[in-house]
Amino acid sequence: MDGYFQTVREVWILTPPDNDDIEELVRIAAQQESPVYRRTLFMALRSIELFFPRRVIHHEGKEVNATPLLRLPDGTNAMMLYTSKSHPDLPDRFGGGTFKDALAAALKMPSLDWVILSNRASQWVAISKQQIPAILDDLHSGRPNQGNPFVASETDPAAKMVEDLITRAVRTKSEELSPPIGSVLGDRELFLELTAGESEDDQPIMKTFQVEQLRHVVRAYTTRIRPGIRYGGIRWKALKDMIRIAPEIGGVQIINNADDWVVFDRESLGFGAS
Repeated sequence: MDGYFQTVREVWILTPPDNDDIEELVRIAAQQESPVYRRTLFMALRSIELFFPRRVIHHEGKEVNATPLLRLPDGTNAMMLYTSKSHPDLPDRFGGGTFKDALAAALKMPSLDWVILSNRASQWVAISKQQIPAILDDLHSGRPNQGNPFVASETDPAAKMVEDLITRAVRTKSEELSPPIGSVLGDRELFLELTAGESEDDQPIMKTFQVEQLRHVVRAYTTRIRPGIRYGGIRWKALKDMIRIAPEIGGVQIINNADDWVVFDRESLGFGAS
């Protein structure tokens, strides 16, 4: 054990996942073809800007913007949504909008059969028109289900994906895979390991550890299944903000239920070198 650090007041900072995270989420959902990974991708995309072809047509004597549909080999039509403006299949004339707005617009297109998400590597995740209302309901329902923090929930897609990605990160060379664990955590609650006592002003105190060469690392668990540990719940975004304003903290170690773990140092969190 490396030492102790007093916790600070929780602060909510809402920041979207970055582009590389979205690229990786699309890749995973395209390859796994699992409802768990698809839902996690859709929740991450909720307010992210995507890009689509745009052309000007004449309608009732006026010039209006229209979204051309891609004719697929089976004769159906798809709206293409691209994660990047630099995608090679995106034409020079294009528009942008949030994932939610694009899905809502797609519902109003009578000849549309599919919405297809494409990342920069041209990996596709297809959504049938019949699935769109349920996806929109899910996106508008608020924060994803947090599940039971005491157990690993197989019915909570985000919880399962966090567990799987941490294990994959441990078993895969870092240069081959950079799982978007931070984005999948989103607004989830993690559980910091605390000391048995409290500070002089009755505040809980976080334990800090040395993890390999990194000192003063706080430890957080994905659930509270381990006996004999005093836990303190905190949202992922609030934990990052706490680390940002406390330069004494070198990073955070996140441990899943399989005892696999990853470490985010200050640099990987975007706060400069440790």
